[in-house]
Amino acid sequence: MNLALTKKYFHESAILFIGLIIGVFTFCFFRVRVVGKLDTSQFQQIMDLLPKDWRKFADVDFDWLVSYLGRTSFTLDEPMLVLLISAWAIVRGSDVVSGELSRGTMEMFLAQPISRRRVFVTHAFWTILGLVALVLMAWLGMAVGVWTTLVEESRYPEVFGVPLTFAQPVKTDVAMSTQVSPWMFIPGLINLFALGLFLAAASAMVSAFDSFRWRTLGIMCAFYFANAGIKILGMSMEEDRWVTNLSIFGFYSPANAIAEVQKHWSNAFALLQYNGVGELLRSGALLNNVVLMGLAVAAYIIGSRRFHRRDLPAPM
Repeated sequence: MNLALTKKYFHESAILFIGLIIGVFTFCFFRVRVVGKLDTSQFQQIMDLLPKDWRKFADVDFDWLVSYLGRTSFTLDEPMLVLLISAWAIVRGSDVVSGELSRGTMEMFLAQPISRRRVFVTHAFWTILGLVALVLMAWLGMAVGVWTTLVEESRYPEVFGVPLTFAQPVKTDVAMSTQVSPWMFIPGLINLFALGLFLAAASAMVSAFDSFRWRTLGIMCAFYFANAGIKILGMSMEEDRWVTNLSIFGFYSPANAIAEVQKHWSNAFALLQYNGVGELLRSGALLNNVVLMGLAVAAYIIGSRRFHRRDLPAPM
């Protein structure tokens, strides 16, 4: 690994990285704390008031979503967290070629005794390393939230093991860690990393074809929101749910991965998932990650080859 390149990429990304690290940890921590404010019975009552049609916008069963594990796992589906992770992937990935060309520093940069492939690979390595750190920080924020949160549980008094439902329920405070294991978040976090890896690779590939960073960012932002819109459209049409497979977010379902692994650990290696009578097969946890990571590897290879072979314009 080239030390000069390492220092350069570290200094260029330090402020963004620190801001995102703080943002990811803070969001995940307080999101879990908010879950602890409502006990399961209260949350069940709220969910029962929601229109039945709204259930199709969830990738998981609503009965599981009522549980503490379900509600804390849904942190990984929150648009805010996905945007924070995507910001790092897109901003850093877009800088590798078109960023240097836009600043007029690429010609001077490559005048040093270093190959184009080394530049591309080193940049990708530090982008991925930062992505790993952000995903780990998301887990840490959720774990600290679980470890430090007390949840209120309501239980009816019992006589010989029979609950007295006509009596006043007894409320007690228990540690959320007795209800939720932070290690159960790992399948969802792997899915989050896979999504970030794809976005970083796609941004680097577009950057390798382009000469203006603002245009690279515009293309990636348009791609991001178009895919998000396709997934929402597909989820809103029960008979045409297959449309979600046309979106990259159709392979992002962290809460569902956690729910399936909770049923049995072997579901982490499922390629396909069948949810019941009358429902179509859907991609399993392993297939989702394989698709996202496979596309990421392909994008990095294409971007590296394009950068290695293309003519670079002189600085303006």
